[in-house]
Amino acid sequence: MLSKKNIIMENILIGFLLISLIPAALYVKNRLNEVKDGNMLKDAKLVLYEGPKSLKDAAPEDLKSTSEKQRDFSLMRCTDTEIKVNGYGCYVYDTNVNHTRQWVSNFMPPISRTPIAYFDFEEAAMIEITVPNINLENVKISPVSYGLEAKIDKEKHTVAFTVTKPDQYTVTFNDSPERAVHIFANAIEEDPPAEGDENVIYIGPGEWDIESIILEDNQTLYLAGGAVLHGIVNGNYAKNITVRGRGMIDGSKLEGWKGTAAYIPLKFDNCENVTIKDVIVLNANAWVCQAFSSKKGVIDGIKIISPRPNGDGITLQSCTDYEVKNCFVRSWDDSLVVKNYAGNSQNISFKNMQLWTDLAQSMEIGYETNKGNQPNALIKDIFFEDITVLNNFHKPVVSVHNADDAMVSDVLFKNVIVENAQMGSGDGDVVPYLIDMNIAQSSNWSTTKERGQIRNITVENIKVLSGKFNPSRIKGFDEQHTIENIQIKDLEILGEKIIDFEKGKFEIDEKSTKHLMIE
Repeated sequence: MLSKKNIIMENILIGFLLISLIPAALYVKNRLNEVKDGNMLKDAKLVLYEGPKSLKDAAPEDLKSTSEKQRDFSLMRCTDTEIKVNGYGCYVYDTNVNHTRQWVSNFMPPISRTPIAYFDFEEAAMIEITVPNINLENVKISPVSYGLEAKIDKEKHTVAFTVTKPDQYTVTFNDSPERAVHIFANAIEEDPPAEGDENVIYIGPGEWDIESIILEDNQTLYLAGGAVLHGIVNGNYAKNITVRGRGMIDGSKLEGWKGTAAYIPLKFDNCENVTIKDVIVLNANAWVCQAFSSKKGVIDGIKIISPRPNGDGITLQSCTDYEVKNCFVRSWDDSLVVKNYAGNSQNISFKNMQLWTDLAQSMEIGYETNKGNQPNALIKDIFFEDITVLNNFHKPVVSVHNADDAMVSDVLFKNVIVENAQMGSGDGDVVPYLIDMNIAQSSNWSTTKERGQIRNITVENIKVLSGKFNPSRIKGFDEQHTIENIQIKDLEILGEKIIDFEKGKFEIDEKSTKHLMIE
């Protein structure tokens, strides 16, 4: 039988042995991960697309933040950022973005630039970014919910990370939005049409100056990878039409609309069964993707970066039965919008979206809810789910606004992550809210004399990860035009669970609201 002293010594030895095994276990785990990653890379498939050789190389003077009248606004090849994917060089574009946080009355705000790149892959993609002009202190890879860790080499000015899921990734350096890199890592394209296919308008690689393409019944516009189309794509009273592909639609050769002449890159009015899939849209002269009085549409996986005034991302006006999913929208006005301009809006869903809102609201219903002055106007059954807001710099993230006489009801905002809440920047301090529900009368947006109602709004599982602890607002118009039946659940701001309206800094008008609940 072992003595008590021997048992103690044995336990000490076992403890030392276990402690000594921890580094070995960690080493084995790391090696297994390396082998796993190596195998994944070995089995990976990768498709890269060369950009048009005719695009100008961006020079230092092209990167100045100034009015588009003061420098070249063209889409260019990026020269200060290098990207490799699985060791292969990836073409990098230099496009326009807007860091101005206030409206500019002459429609000529200062415009900046940022790099973007895209490719297709399966299994894994190891991405290495080299930025010689940036001294790297820290790096954020969004969506942060993926938990991707960057390997930073400060001496070589490189950032490296591996992705295994096709999606959109944004790399931000030193906590600054300047020169953030947008990477669109697509799945391998399935069943692309061939040039010459019946009812297919095929746009191959290279630059194409086509003023407008009007799609008719049963037609498909295909933009191949490496294609840049300078022009617009429209449909009117058309059925069963598709726009798809890896290529780009670019509006940089058009002047900004200045409140008069809007040339919408993707515009479909009075259409049925419209599918828009995967294309990239840059530098629109006004808003970007619009459907008006259309039904049964799908918008899937498109990527939008919009720097100009009134540069709304995806705008659905008087539409029904629309599904919007898997998209990336960076906009200089509302990112996702539902409005009534003629008839009603119903059964519209936005799911698995990434938003970067440089100006205005991230998810907006209204303000125009009956622009066509129709009887019994309504906006109903609108769903926003699984939304990541990378940045919001200006106005509310979640907003339900009614500036006309419509009934707005049955709206859901669920599973929203706000990575960086900076609402109230610039002239956004007028409505610096996280959540805003408001019935208003506006000289800018109201058409009807009578006011409307807001009913049955659910806001569930909203998390603000960093930035400001902004207030929220729930305010009807008066005792007859009210906001009722509002349910807010699982709201978390900067790590704090919000279980009452006071704690959440809610501004509530008691006279014009009823049946409000927070838990």
